[in-house]
Parts: sequence; structure tokens; C-alpha cells
Amino acid sequence: MTISRRQFAALLGTGAAGAAIAPSLMRGSLLSRVRAQDEGPKRFLAVRSPHGVDRDAWIPREPGGAEPRNADMDLMDLAFEGGNAILPPLTPWRDRITILDGLDTQVCKEGTRAGVRTFHGHNEQGTMLTGAQPPEDRDSGNFDNHPSLDFFLHGELGARALITASVEGTGTWKCMSYGERGLPRAPQADPRTVYDNAFAGFMPVMPGVDPDEADRLVLGQNVAALRRLRDRLSGIERERLDAHLAAISSRLPGPGGFMPGACGITDPASARPTISGNVGAFADVERVTRAHSQVIANAFACGVSRVATLQILNDYPNWHTQLPDVRTPEILARYGDDTFRFHENLVHDYWSADGDERAIRRVGYCAGLRYNASLFAAVLEELDAMPDPQDPRGGSILDNTIVFWHNEFGHDGHDNQHTRHPAIIAGGGGSVLKLGRYLRLRDIASSDRVPHNLLLTSIAQAMGRTEVNYFGDRDLVARANYQGPLLPLMA
Repeated sequence: MTISRRQFAALLGTGAAGAAIAPSLMRGSLLSRVRAQDEGPKRFLAVRSPHGVDRDAWIPREPGGAEPRNADMDLMDLAFEGGNAILPPLTPWRDRITILDGLDTQVCKEGTRAGVRTFHGHNEQGTMLTGAQPPEDRDSGNFDNHPSLDFFLHGELGARALITASVEGTGTWKCMSYGERGLPRAPQADPRTVYDNAFAGFMPVMPGVDPDEADRLVLGQNVAALRRLRDRLSGIERERLDAHLAAISSRLPGPGGFMPGACGITDPASARPTISGNVGAFADVERVTRAHSQVIANAFACGVSRVATLQILNDYPNWHTQLPDVRTPEILARYGDDTFRFHENLVHDYWSADGDERAIRRVGYCAGLRYNASLFAAVLEELDAMPDPQDPRGGSILDNTIVFWHNEFGHDGHDNQHTRHPAIIAGGGGSVLKLGRYLRLRDIASSDRVPHNLLLTSIAQAMGRTEVNYFGDRDLVARANYQGPLLPLMA
């Protein structure tokens, strides 16, 4: 169950509405800059899709089909459509996403110690959020005391539930989330169970802390940040923030958090998903994706979670096989109508083909990746449909969440997929991260590499952890090219 933006505004009342900070004041003002430092985006969601990418079909292009002429361009000036383009489903979101071109999971090729694996592309899966070298025994999924970014942020930001969801189950070596010791955190495929864990069966922020007290800790952290911000302001900006703090005090009774119903749930049972995680048919993939996204949006709105991961399929369920645009006559002629499988056939064979054969396979391959983009667009839709009770300006959960969409693999053959890894930043974070941009990070044809650890550091800093200057493998902490944020992304 959700409430509309209009209902949300009415719930807060005219006092809070009058205290809201005008967008025109926020842009370019001292308040905007200080808010980015002291508050920043409230939440983080990482989303992953399968099957790698053909970078040449993934990036947006000039209206005439050429590659972007500049390394930093407004996405409104580039075309998402045409040919075998992968990102047309994201066209409506172009002002709220940034496309990173030329990011590399270089850490997978370092091999600085025994027990790590450097020669198989599947290992980029756990590396994407740990920033660490993958284990030689990939089935173990043991990332050797390297936690993932979501786990780290969950511990830093203070909330009761760390959501780890997936559309269909997955093995330990294909997980996204890794705990303190670097061991995989198995995702939950049933949206109903994810909901139950978040709203009923979750653990406190710290062992031994009462859940109600945990909520008070979270609220106190947010109010304290606003008060620090107030002390650094003067004039009209301070007056507006004073009014907003007064509105919080008058409208949210007691120290424990939200007014009943303010997060859109008056009866927890009413918002519980009605569908299971069983993907019994092709159409169920999007339904389950949306159900998970709704659970995450509700949990974010109600303050029971601030960090989540959502894995949308992995390589082997092969639901992409059923896409009409994948099943071209040319592809079925090569693999057989009844025996064709998207991953084992088309994905595995794609990079070994060239010339006309590559072109024939590209049509189906890119159609499958375009379907991934449509599922990610569905996630954005669900987050944007949920009003954010913590936003005095009336924004959505998406407005206040940094969303990091990536793929299992990068561009190139099955055992060499650590380069040109597709990555998109979406949603909130506009005060600290550039949105609405195409950013080319390096000469794509060169042997230069831009470690994705820089992106992990950028996200940590954007979420307020400005003391973080490196995130990833312990053996690489002293290397200058792995340190610091991804500067082209920082606002």
C-alpha cells in the first residue's frame, strides 16, 4: 500500500509544507553545498543483471550515429535509439541517470597473492561490490575478509534491515552481497519473505539494541545532521531550516520516528506482496522484479532499511531465450528452435564470431540486454512512485536513493570480461554526483584501465562517508590508481 504525493503533502500539513526548502534556493546555494556534505542521499540500492554487454551497442550516440564527441556530455544531446541499441527503455530517465563508459574491474587481473583467480570472467560478479580479487575456489564464494559496499554502508548508516533480494535464486559464487568476513550473503528470492524479514524478522542495528530504540537512533542521527547544518547557515536559509525542524517536532510525535501511516503503510499486512518468487513463466520475471522493488521502496520509506541489493536473474535461468526479438530466424537456424538457449549458445558464442556472423548474433544478443534495461527501468518506476516521508520538498524514494546498476560481466570474450564494464548511476545524489551525463572515463581503444574501486569510493563518499578514500582489496590500498573517488562523476 502506498500514498500519493498529494496525500503525503496533506499528511504533513501546511506547517511542514511552508517549511519546505524551495528548489530554486537549493540550486547553487550554500544550503545545497552544505546539505551535500552533512546529509547527502539517504539510501543505496545496487541492482545487477546478467549476460555481459556489447559496449558499442550500450552507449548512447550522437544523432547521426557517431560516438559521443566529448568525454562529458548531457544525455539530452545524445540518442538512445537506433540499430541494436540496448538502452532505449531508459530514455525517459535520461535526466536522472549517468552512464559510465570505460570502467574496468581491473582488480580481477592483479593476482597479488595465492588463492585468487585471474582467468575467468564470472568472477567479476562478487568483485563488483567488494572491490576485491576473486577467490580461486569460485564455488566457495569466499572473498577473504572483504565485505561488500552494501554491507559496509548498512553498518555505517544505521537501520535495522539489510535487504538482499533476487529474482530467482542463485549460488554462492554468484552473490552480490558479502558479510564482514567476505562470505556470501545468500539472497532471498521470494518478495513475501523479503518483506517479512524487513518488517518483522529483522535484526537491530546492533546486537542487544531494542528495535524501537534503533529507530530512535536513526531519527536522532537525521535530526542531528539537520541541526549541524542549521548552525552553519544564516539569514533566510537558517530561518527556513528552523521552520522545518519545528515542523518535524510538531508533526512527528515522540522520539521514535514517523507519524503512523506517513511511510505509506498503516497495516503491515496490507503491503505484503501477494506473489511468490516462483518465476513460472516469462511474464513473471517483471512481476517479481516489481514486487521486490516495491518491498525495497516501502522499507526505505518506513526507515526499516537504508541499503539493499537486487539481483535480477543470473545467467542460467535463460528466460531471455523466450524473447521474440532474440529468437530470430537466423539464430534459430543455427541452434534449433527447441534446443536454443540464450546463455549457453548465444552469449557463449557471441564474442568468438566476427563479421557477418557477429552481426547476426548481435541482433538477438542486444535484444536480451535491452530486456535487462527494461527491467531496470521498472525498478526506477517503483522507487519513483513512492513518496519519501523524510523529504520536506516532497521528493520520491528514488530522488533520495543512489542506485547503482551493473552487469555480471564487461565487454569482451567469456574469459576476458574485466574491461568496459557497464555501469549506470541513477536516482538521487544530484548534489554530490553528476546526473544526466554521459561520462567517458578513458580512451576506450587503449590499454589504460580505470579501476571500478574508484566508483565504490565515490558512492561511499556520496553517502556521507567522506573519510573513505579507498574501498576494495587489501593488497591494493597503497596503489595511487586505486585511490580516491571517480572524479568525473563527482559534482
